[in-house]
Amino acid sequence: MSLENPTRLRIGMRGDFAGRNFIVLGRVVMGVEVNEETYYWNEFNLQAETGERATLVYEDSERGGEWRLFTMFEPESPMTAADAATKQVGDRLNLNGTDVGVTLVTSSRVYRIEGEAPEGVQVGSEANYFNAEAGDVMQVVSWTGQEVEYYNGFTLGRRSVETAFNLPSAAASSMFSRFNKSASLDDSDDQNYFGSGKFLLLAGVAVLVFIFVFGRGCFSSSEMAPVKRTYASSPPLMVGTAGHWGGKSFHITAHAVVEIGEVGAIYERNEYELKDDSGLLAWLVCGERSDSKDWSLYAPSTPLEPLAAQACAAQKVGDAVNIDGINGKVSEIYQYTVKSMDNTAPSGWHQGMVQYGYAAPSDYNLLQVRWNTNGVSYYHGKAILAKDVKDFVAAFSVSN
Repeated sequence: MSLENPTRLRIGMRGDFAGRNFIVLGRVVMGVEVNEETYYWNEFNLQAETGERATLVYEDSERGGEWRLFTMFEPESPMTAADAATKQVGDRLNLNGTDVGVTLVTSSRVYRIEGEAPEGVQVGSEANYFNAEAGDVMQVVSWTGQEVEYYNGFTLGRRSVETAFNLPSAAASSMFSRFNKSASLDDSDDQNYFGSGKFLLLAGVAVLVFIFVFGRGCFSSSEMAPVKRTYASSPPLMVGTAGHWGGKSFHITAHAVVEIGEVGAIYERNEYELKDDSGLLAWLVCGERSDSKDWSLYAPSTPLEPLAAQACAAQKVGDAVNIDGINGKVSEIYQYTVKSMDNTAPSGWHQGMVQYGYAAPSDYNLLQVRWNTNGVSYYHGKAILAKDVKDFVAAFSVSN
């Protein structure tokens, strides 16, 4: 493998992660011996204007290029280098309140440095480390001599990195492959085939949604107006941070850029999956519509009398709905597609996932219902008004 830079990222570039402006100070090529062969990866040394340091890692895998962002943290229960050296795969530990299991124990070597490397890193220097994981949590403990360092890691989607550093997008796939992907209503890796029953259900739901979303006007002979497309802004929050809001503590577990398809418009928005101290999930929408400055915070719900997908698809704009006492009026019907993901979502939210949905707000509550062949999901929530969004963002910090 070449030690040249395999990415479009260059020293001196600036990127915006969750409102923090980072500059790329240097690139370090690292390697590890695996079965008498050396496996390489690239680590980009980042520094924020506030002085915070981070490491952006790029590595080639069987799934293609993968990005991860690592930030240092101070554990509640530090360990010595001697303690770290005793860890083996399968061992359990708790460094900052989360139980994790050791998944890899090895050592790395520095093969090349461009620009400025982190303090103490030189060509030829070696370090021992182990990885520990639990669900969406990824931690790395590294030690050289008696010094031990601790890192939280988060998987980033390629698109998030391209957006953060204003990089040109990777070459687009062929029109045929794009058509096939958009035609799939559930693009999960582990479910690429539907039985005949599911396919018929899927087709029925799709037809109903098409009729009620796009209306009879689609069948007229008049020329259709061009579809307006709006792209998502840079992610305003960083995966892995924690904060307090509305009397609760939340931890951001995953981020996605989703595409909302409606009549005459396609727009993207940032969404986050959060987990509170009791382990319950929440869903943050950074602007329901492309022109909305308000955000929304939702919690999942399980109604006593859930609806079938066909019943959900039969709703029309203006219909009144009542789900377990939460009233609303359908204001929009849409197709929902997860375009890119940062980190693994505990809920199973994944890139390529497609659902249909409708929003039914009222004066006091927000209601969202989404469905595909896997079932129907229900969410109720409250608005975070535009004047409070800045305070919400400030409640989450990189150090958590």
